[in-house]
Amino acid sequence: MEQDHNERFQLDRIAMFSDAVFAIAITLLILEIHIPDQRPGTTDLDLLQYLDVSIPKFVGFLVSFFVIGQFWMAHHRMFRYLERSSQALLVSNLFFLLPIVIMPFSTAFFSEYFNGELRVPLAVYTATILLAGLLSFRLWHVALDPANKLGPPVEKVVLRYNSARALMAPAVFVLLFLVSFISKQAAFTLVPFILLSGWAVRRYFLRKHADKIKPHL
Repeated sequence: MEQDHNERFQLDRIAMFSDAVFAIAITLLILEIHIPDQRPGTTDLDLLQYLDVSIPKFVGFLVSFFVIGQFWMAHHRMFRYLERSSQALLVSNLFFLLPIVIMPFSTAFFSEYFNGELRVPLAVYTATILLAGLLSFRLWHVALDPANKLGPPVEKVVLRYNSARALMAPAVFVLLFLVSFISKQAAFTLVPFILLSGWAVRRYFLRKHADKIKPHL
């Protein structure tokens, strides 16, 4: 009993630390959008012009907010399967949180400088999300690998489902980055697919493996 309590405590520490990192990262996203200095003679038109110029920053904030939110929900879902921790889980989780911490910087960098001419800001942003997806993929495999004995065994299709969800948003971003070399406008039409990627994977697996996936949603 005492050992079970200690295992639960260790898992709770990992989950609470991770939740704090997610919460801080999401909060920092909006802090990167600065309110203009108040000056004598400022008019409503000046403020509307500022908001108009800031639209790319708000778009970047919203996209990153929902991307981080998807990773957080997946992370939350993962911990339902765990009954004990391990050094491999601890290390994998720590590495996964690295790109989450970087996200506010890469979002601000992209929103400030990407204008269709510069590719580095979009490359940094895409690399951050791709890294998060790959490390999330790795974390799922550590968490659900029967050899690690971190929880009760689950169907292999459950691991495939969650692995696919971890990689879909990064895959869309990589596609968006490649398309941006042809047309910036065409690239941005792919943005909604970033938010719909998780829904698409869910629909696919429910259609193919409804009996095995539904209990794990």
